[in-house]
Amino acid sequence: MNGKPNVEPPWMSLKRLVETRMFDILRKEQGNRKYIRLYGAGEYWHAFEESAFQLSRIFTEYETTLFSHKDHPFPVVMASIPDNELRSYIRQHIPVCDRFDYKQLLAVEFSAAEYRTWHEHAVKEFM
Repeated sequence: MNGKPNVEPPWMSLKRLVETRMFDILRKEQGNRKYIRLYGAGEYWHAFEESAFQLSRIFTEYETTLFSHKDHPFPVVMASIPDNELRSYIRQHIPVCDRFDYKQLLAVEFSAAEYRTWHEHAVKEFM
């Protein structure tokens, strides 16, 4: 695994993040029109729902992922970028919060209608 001993695969970190923090993440994302909240898992950074929308507007070359959580009735949209891409972006955009496993960036505000259209398309695309 990347030539490093005792390093778990990226999907394990993401699985743990989803299992332990998903409801807190989704609560923070409700009505989030101002920030991109990114959660580190392995060598990737993941954004969910409104933050995923914002991230996908900046990094158009990366696809979104749709998943369901056993305790959440609706599909969740996630966008992910590699660590090196985020580091490059942060060189020109100072984060509001910059921790080793969480970053928060200011984003251009958007309307609820813009988000709803994007979300419906993302969900429809994967169903």
